[in-house]
Amino acid sequence: MTNNRIGTFHVLLALQFALIAAGMLVSIKVGLFSMVIILLFTTISLVQLNNDEQTNWKPGQNIMTYMFTVWLCFYLLEILNPNNVQEAWNINLTPYALIPLICAFVVPLVIRTQKDIELLLIVWSVFVLIFTIKGYWQKNYGFNSKELYFLHVLGGWRTHIIWSGIRYFSCFSDAANYGVHAAMSAVVFSISAFFVKSKWLRIYFILIAAGGLYGMGISGTRAAMGVVMGGVLMITIIAKNWKALLAGIFVSVSIFCFFYFTNIGNGNQYIYKMRSSFHPSEDASYLVRVENRQRMKELMEKKPLGYGIGLSKAGNFDSKERMPYPPDSWLISVWVETGIVGLILYLSIHSILFAWCSWILMFKVRNKSLRGLIAAWLCMNTGFFIATYVNDIMQYPNQLPVYIGFALCFAAPHIDKRMSEKSEEKEQHLFNNESNRDKDDN
Repeated sequence: MTNNRIGTFHVLLALQFALIAAGMLVSIKVGLFSMVIILLFTTISLVQLNNDEQTNWKPGQNIMTYMFTVWLCFYLLEILNPNNVQEAWNINLTPYALIPLICAFVVPLVIRTQKDIELLLIVWSVFVLIFTIKGYWQKNYGFNSKELYFLHVLGGWRTHIIWSGIRYFSCFSDAANYGVHAAMSAVVFSISAFFVKSKWLRIYFILIAAGGLYGMGISGTRAAMGVVMGGVLMITIIAKNWKALLAGIFVSVSIFCFFYFTNIGNGNQYIYKMRSSFHPSEDASYLVRVENRQRMKELMEKKPLGYGIGLSKAGNFDSKERMPYPPDSWLISVWVETGIVGLILYLSIHSILFAWCSWILMFKVRNKSLRGLIAAWLCMNTGFFIATYVNDIMQYPNQLPVYIGFALCFAAPHIDKRMSEKSEEKEQHLFNNESNRDKDDN
């Protein structure tokens, strides 16, 4: 039953990434298929857990589950928004509310050992490798007919063939989504490499992290720098180690000084593009965003509950009222769609999550290897949410690793307890054997 439980969860994760990979060849309604797969496999997982006598339901009853239940209730109330479009509400139900809630409840129940976490990373790494190879192929051998259609017919060239060169997007919907996902993988696998016991797995994770950095570079996504910088800063906070703290500060300051104070590497289009993110006041597109947000603020004063779920981008759905300015970032989208009430609730939930998860890792988990593996996910989340302020990156499949990362923190104390009990049992067994030998000698 344990193998079935683990197998079902990892198949679910693999299928979510497989939908993105399949997009290389055919057009897929990712939102629809992902919702069906998530609901189907979640149901199967819950049935398996219910039939498993070893299942302890307590880990699923955590603060993350309670908070996202509240968020789901708020989401349901948004149906009453006078500007609500039911189709938009239906499409956004899974990424907005169901994925966080399902991860919060199911992940701590299913993930019970450190090996389960390592297997999660291995499943994800396979697809990071596929995404990296695809990005490399686009850069060196060109786009296929489906990708050319996106660029030249659907208008993707406006944001992907720009002054700094071509922005490559691998299997993803756009370069921003790919670049941030690549940066997320670079953070997780680079940190995890220090905490896995297998030498070969350590080398493999370092290679995957390098692939993530390569993908981040060719995407030309400046928001990806926020993911890396946020990840580096977070690991210094929760490491509880002076050496890690000093190393993190040194790396962060070095990266900042390299991009802010020097012109080294400006001949490379990707370094030049990344450097521009450190000088936002010189970026025309950033200044336009600042002006748009000021205009939005005036309109949003009359919309405490927002324009409605899924309606932040004008033209996608036929609604009574429309926001005339593009949101350009995920947090601004949340503000436009759910109003100041929804934004405060959303930010409060995630702020509590970061504080609670950090406290768990720093003070409730004794095993250093386990703490480091899960800290890698929380560091990724820190960088990711920094990037959500500057870009609309809460797109499929980024929600999965983000909320799995939070949920792993709530699984951590239970995994740590099992590891301690197993270690104590082993020590007791060795003690008993030695005692028996002493008796035999006597």
